[in-house]
Amino acid sequence: MSNNSTTAINTTFSSDSIIVVLGSITNRFVYNLPVIFIILGVIGFIGNAFTFLQPKFRYNTCCIYSLFGSFVDVINLLTNLLTTYLRLRYDIGTSWLTVSSLCKVNIFFIGFLPQLSINVLVLSVIDRFACTCSLTSFLRQLNKPKMTPWMIVITIIITAITSIRATITYDIIPGIGCGSTQTIVNIIFYSIFNGALQPVIMIIFILLTYRNIFKSGQRVGAIQRQNTSRGRNQFIIMIFVQAIGTAFFSFQWIIITHRETMVTPMDSV
Repeated sequence: MSNNSTTAINTTFSSDSIIVVLGSITNRFVYNLPVIFIILGVIGFIGNAFTFLQPKFRYNTCCIYSLFGSFVDVINLLTNLLTTYLRLRYDIGTSWLTVSSLCKVNIFFIGFLPQLSINVLVLSVIDRFACTCSLTSFLRQLNKPKMTPWMIVITIIITAITSIRATITYDIIPGIGCGSTQTIVNIIFYSIFNGALQPVIMIIFILLTYRNIFKSGQRVGAIQRQNTSRGRNQFIIMIFVQAIGTAFFSFQWIIITHRETMVTPMDSV
């Protein structure tokens, strides 16, 4: 009887030890997950740079937009995710969020960089639509490499304007910390301009692109029509995946923003 009790106790201790070890490993993995994302993001950007800077791609406007979007993603990882990781893990930069101006700047970049990446993706979808327009259409001018810097600058300005709400709706709340002083207004503006608008624009231009490709497919022969149909289906699937992915990540950012707009206590900053 004593041996059975001892065996049961040892088994219980063994199970508890395994649970504790697994919990510790899981916590370490979760805590260091941002570092893994940053490393993978940098590797992905390097791969994109080697690909899109090849001679046959470097003057393609869509490739330029994709490379710029990848660059923005890396900057976002290094400025937003890395700083958040260092603040939560090592308490580095906590004092920054106790100053009004730094609080506003921090919230501005948290919204600006991810939104700029999504807007560049929207820009690449518009560029693909312009490729399917007739040669006499003024929209074909968007496919010229000389227009690319102007389109990027315009996208940056629009993104900055839609993200500047952070300097108005966020501030230091005495005794509490960096938080939203106009929670409802902030959620409404973010949900519209930084959440729902981009997927809707993408879907509109996807449908317009499909219409143009379908019309051009009707003007070719039977064999060419079959090849065009196959390529068209692959193209539509690709851009629909991009639109769905954009909508998914936009929805996530809406949730994150909704949580962030709730006042953050000073102790947890």
